[in-house]
Amino acid sequence: MFIRWIATLSIALSFAATVPQIARADAGDFIGGAVVGGVLGYTIGKDQQRKRTQSTTRSTRTYRPGIPSTTQGAQTQTALNYFGYNAGRVDGQVGRGTRAAIERYQVSMGYPINGYDFQPYQRDFLMQAYYWATSGGQASTQLAGQPLLMAYRQQIHSGTALAAAPQPPAVAAPVETSPVETSQEIEPATDVAEAPSATLPTLFSGGTTGPSLANRCSAVMLQTSTNGGYTTLANMSDPEFALSEQFCLARSYAMARGEDLMQDIQGLTPDQIATQCDGFGEMLAPQVVKLPLSSKTDAETQMRKLALDSGLSPEDLAATSKVCLAIGYREDNMDAAVGSALMLVAMGEPAYGELIGHHLREGFGVQERRDLAMQWYDASLSALDAGSEAVFLPSQSDRPQLLRAAMVQTQ
Repeated sequence: MFIRWIATLSIALSFAATVPQIARADAGDFIGGAVVGGVLGYTIGKDQQRKRTQSTTRSTRTYRPGIPSTTQGAQTQTALNYFGYNAGRVDGQVGRGTRAAIERYQVSMGYPINGYDFQPYQRDFLMQAYYWATSGGQASTQLAGQPLLMAYRQQIHSGTALAAAPQPPAVAAPVETSPVETSQEIEPATDVAEAPSATLPTLFSGGTTGPSLANRCSAVMLQTSTNGGYTTLANMSDPEFALSEQFCLARSYAMARGEDLMQDIQGLTPDQIATQCDGFGEMLAPQVVKLPLSSKTDAETQMRKLALDSGLSPEDLAATSKVCLAIGYREDNMDAAVGSALMLVAMGEPAYGELIGHHLREGFGVQERRDLAMQWYDASLSALDAGSEAVFLPSQSDRPQLLRAAMVQTQ
């Protein structure tokens, strides 16, 4: 089945010589072909990059100078407006008005107040609340604005929040802004990750049985805010929670990285990418089912055989897996997420084994097997010791030590 899907592919691919090095390291790997499903004819290359640059140049007249318009900025503005924090018009440009709305949101949630420092757990909680509200939460509570957000927080506390399929909000096109507004805006923070444009499917499509990881991470983020920030090696008192927190942080980081890659996919809509990643998850589902029944070595061997049978290069499969890992987490599709993480390890990126460890420890998408989880954690951290690239929060230098300490205390 997997081979039949892959055999239909016929994709041309070229790379832009002018793309910055950081982009070449990720998007330069991205295949047109390894996203399964037989869609033909899109490229990532100089011509497409030039068209995008020209389009951006032509449209900059409608934007406030010096502030790039991002899809994630527009999503944040949409969610803030939905809950009554008044970020102003939805143009994707995170300036003073949006920062002020972020601070109002932080005040109401009891977060540290700094619109420039919009922590991932703060934004993720806002977006998960928006997805919940627009997927049935508002209709079931008959609330609106900030009371609706507080209702979501209460339901997360009680464990009764609706497990709604996450989907990016509909985003209005950027609108021309007056010169007066231009002078009031400031540069956005550089740590805001780009998210995919348009919308993803509104229904779960595969690998979605069992508890919702999205809801679990919403609850973890709420506890993080109650604790006053992330667990560190110095203040860790609950190693179980520390591992869950790092799981959700790694999930957010994987989503951001995959979404960056999606910006360079030409010729496919976000819906089409999501559909193909659903198919990718279906093809990998048998390996996911076997995961808690196999040793780490056996699981990798089986996945490498599947990859070899596909006829695709390891680079192509790895790049596709990074995109489908992001889609899987955003849709709560555990077959796509766990299968993609396993493929990445099999294709020579052992740091992604941490995700397998988290899934086996908590039982999301696979049967819970804490003994096997330790094999994956150990191998991932040993690879980092040996010089492998840290793919999750690489700037947090003490993260491996935190994970190790938490692992030891939970055994």
